[in-house]
Amino acid sequence: MSACVIAFPAWRHADIISWLGLGSVAISFAFQEIFKYFLGEILLLLHEPFQVGDRMIVEGFEGTVEKILRRSTQIISDGGERVIVPKAIVFTNSVRVLTMIPHRRTNLRLILAYETCLPEQLKPWLKLFPKSKAFCPKQL
Repeated sequence: MSACVIAFPAWRHADIISWLGLGSVAISFAFQEIFKYFLGEILLLLHEPFQVGDRMIVEGFEGTVEKILRRSTQIISDGGERVIVPKAIVFTNSVRVLTMIPHRRTNLRLILAYETCLPEQLKPWLKLFPKSKAFCPKQL
């Protein structure tokens, strides 16, 4: 007849509390991304900073918003590429919505030939913007 010995570890209260503390830290790291996605989704639904059809720049990608899905936003770039941006990236990074303001200021750099006089070179540009109040070349 053989004797069967069952051994139980000697657990103290301090051991159980320390394991629970380590377990809660591990669980919090595991669910950190899930909470970030969830919080980003809730805040974006409440604020609605952009809509379908808006032009925006996020993470260096510029394009038109095609779809706003539950976990991501789809952008169509000028080259026709579809860029899928997760909501966590939209929530944690800066987003430039370009269609919020009807008019934008831009700077154009013109390379002018040295031989031609300046009024002759500005004539084609003045024809492009005949009634625009925003285009104001300096008077010569």
